[in-house]
Amino acid sequence: MSNNLTPILEFIELDAEQNPVVNEQGLPTLLQRPIAKNIPELISKGKIDNLDMFAELHAQILQWDWAELYLNYLIDLIEIEEHNANLPEPYENDEGEVINVQPLPLPEAPERPPLMTPTEVLEPYQKHINKLIGIEFKGVQVSLNESNQNGLSALKSALELAKEFESENEFFPVNFNAETRQGVKVLTLVDEAEFKNFGLQFVMARKAFFE
Repeated sequence: MSNNLTPILEFIELDAEQNPVVNEQGLPTLLQRPIAKNIPELISKGKIDNLDMFAELHAQILQWDWAELYLNYLIDLIEIEEHNANLPEPYENDEGEVINVQPLPLPEAPERPPLMTPTEVLEPYQKHINKLIGIEFKGVQVSLNESNQNGLSALKSALELAKEFESENEFFPVNFNAETRQGVKVLTLVDEAEFKNFGLQFVMARKAFFE
């Protein structure tokens, strides 16, 4: 059994001589596994500043999942080997046929998955992350979400109305409440040229996610 424990040495309790601590069956005890954050939940809340750290932890958790599978494999292996070692002798049934009880097939050890990088862990969520990060304008990192798009549309409509009443000179400067991954931040737009510049950058960046 000791050779069978080699693949999971880093996941099990060891004694002072670095030998596995096992029970009467020769089974080890797994160390306490780390606790990881739920990455999709963090992203949905906009908490992406430390995602690489949490992604690295998630990659470790996947290794622990495999270690638990491997321990279950060892348990099955012991049970089946014990069963096969105590098979009944061949016997004759009522029809005079000799019955040989066949041993159960041994289970296969689960293959250890490669350790994922933080980039690989986050790859399924990267599009959403990039939308949260958004574009930088005048020191504010504006998320490329629908709420900000609606805010820009409302501001554009308000500007057109101001122009209709020849009050555009009184419209600027105007504050845009931009949603960012750190919450709402005020982005001050000093004139129409700056407003159009910001709007164009936002629309083009957001458009790229739908192509």
